[in-house]
Amino acid sequence: MKIINIEKHPFYEIAYISSSRRGPARHCRLPFYKVFVDALPDGISAIAVTSDLQGREGGEANRLLGEVVSEELRLLADVEDIPHVNGVILAGDMYDYPDCHKLGGSGDVTDVWNAFAHDFEHVIGVHGNHDMVDEDVLSASVHVLDGNCVDAMGLSIGGVSGIIGSLHRNQRKSEADFKKNLQRVLTKKTDLIVLHQGPDDPETGRIGEPMVREALESKGSGMVIFGHCPWQDPYADIGGHQVLNVDGRVMLLVTQNE
Repeated sequence: MKIINIEKHPFYEIAYISSSRRGPARHCRLPFYKVFVDALPDGISAIAVTSDLQGREGGEANRLLGEVVSEELRLLADVEDIPHVNGVILAGDMYDYPDCHKLGGSGDVTDVWNAFAHDFEHVIGVHGNHDMVDEDVLSASVHVLDGNCVDAMGLSIGGVSGIIGSLHRNQRKSEADFKKNLQRVLTKKTDLIVLHQGPDDPETGRIGEPMVREALESKGSGMVIFGHCPWQDPYADIGGHQVLNVDGRVMLLVTQNE
C-alpha cells in the first residue's frame, strides 16, 4: 500500500469550535482530503486516518469533534459521496474542554473511540499526550497500540502512544522507552505504523522528533501516520517509509478507481 497522490483541496469540511492560546474560542473548519494509494487489501474500499481533533461541536450538543467526524464519515458513505469506510486510524489528541477555554487541556476521550467503534468495524490507533480513557466502558472492539501490533483489514499495524517528556505528565515516556517501543514495532515488518509524536524533517524545516526520524531511517519500510506537530505539507519520504502527517485533518485512503 503506497501513496501515489494527495488531493490539494479538501472534498469536504465541517465547522467546529476550539480553544485558543489566548482569548475566546476559535471558529475553525476541519478539512477532509483523499489520499490515493496504489492498492488496498482485498475487501477494503477506504480507510480514514486522522489526529489532533481538539475541538467541539457548536451548539447545545457540545460533542467532541471526533464524535462529529465519525458521524459525518458514516453519513458521507451512506449517501455514496465517499466509498464505504472499512476502518479508522486515530493518531491521538481528541480532547478539548467543554467550554473551549484553554488550549492544551487533557481529558476523557472514551466517547470518541466508542463513537468510531459504533460506526465502523475496525478502529485502531494510539493515544496522544492529551488523551485519557475509561477502560471500563471503552469498546472491546477498539485496538489501542503502544509498542505492539495487530492484524486488521489485511494489514499489520503497529503503534506507539504518547510523546517523549516528563513521566509525571499525561501520556509521556522517557526517550529510551519511546525508542524501545518504536524499535519493537519496526522489527515486526508492519505495513502501517501509527504514532502521535512523529519525525522531524530538517531538510524542509518541518518540526518533529529527531529520534523518531533516525529510527525510521535505520529500519523498515511502509506507511507512517502521525500528528502532534502540524505540517503544511503533510507528506515526506523518510528512509524506506512514506510518512503522512494527519494533524488537524481527516484523510481518506482510497484507490484511484474509487
